[in-house]
Amino acid sequence: MGKSNKVSLKEIALNLNLSINSVSHALRDLDDISEDTKERVRKEAIRLGYQGKKYNLQITKSHTIALIFDSFLNPYFAVMGQKIVEMINLHKYDLVVVNTNEFKKVDTDIIKKCIYRKIDLIVSFNEVEENASEIAKINSISILLIGRKTKIPYIDYISTDDIKGGELAAQYLLDKGSKKLCYIYEINSESSERRMAGFLNVVNSKNTPYILVSKEDIYKNEELILEDGYDGIFVYNDRLLQELFFINKIFDLKKNNHINIVGFDAVLKRLHQNYDYATIDFDYDEIAKDAIEIIDERLRKSKNVKKRKHLNKDVWLNE
Repeated sequence: MGKSNKVSLKEIALNLNLSINSVSHALRDLDDISEDTKERVRKEAIRLGYQGKKYNLQITKSHTIALIFDSFLNPYFAVMGQKIVEMINLHKYDLVVVNTNEFKKVDTDIIKKCIYRKIDLIVSFNEVEENASEIAKINSISILLIGRKTKIPYIDYISTDDIKGGELAAQYLLDKGSKKLCYIYEINSESSERRMAGFLNVVNSKNTPYILVSKEDIYKNEELILEDGYDGIFVYNDRLLQELFFINKIFDLKKNNHINIVGFDAVLKRLHQNYDYATIDFDYDEIAKDAIEIIDERLRKSKNVKKRKHLNKDVWLNE
């Protein structure tokens, strides 16, 4: 018989001069092991191609998917999440919903919960910490990121062309006659940064006056925006746009055509909410279809394939 290529805990322990028990605890991220040792063990396990123990699945047991997002109040999750859930159910996977704190990245605590629940694959709307992704990989949990990009090599992702979206938003505002533009952005958001980059591509090329304001600082800058005549506003997403419609008098000016507004996601239009605004749109159904194809590939075909899927979906302006 040929020698097995399966990497053992003993091999990792020998390479690092640690006990098997210490390696086991490190891979499970237990508190009795220092963070430095955990990182050494994870790196060595990944280098050797270690795959954690998988549970024997009976014919009657399906693979289990965790869907992770940070707020039930975000209408984007309601629309996009529902389409992905429908696909998951259609393909007869089991589903667990994991709700994090708002804007929190997927961290090691969340991954440990997934390990304990015997999750096979994570679909996340939240960005993932690198240490958390390493623990997931070692424990044979695949991760699919929706709406975000990442440089972490173990993660599949499906994002939208947010740079193009930012460019379309800025150009629309200029075409509508706006002379001074404002982008209201989300702090520490990878997708918001890409939308900002596209916005800046256009305003800088046209030498257009602009201001960048975080969601947290919008109230402090309200008078500045009004008094200085910023008449074109691009808002990071429709959820924020919805909040500002209700609680910020800037958007009351829209009724008198004093200001032009662009959102992102087109989710309010999909929910048939009666707001007069333009937004950046994309194909939700296509993303859900791509997501289930990646899920199927990871769970049913070639789970250990090294090449990850990085898809960037087209966007367009929806008036």
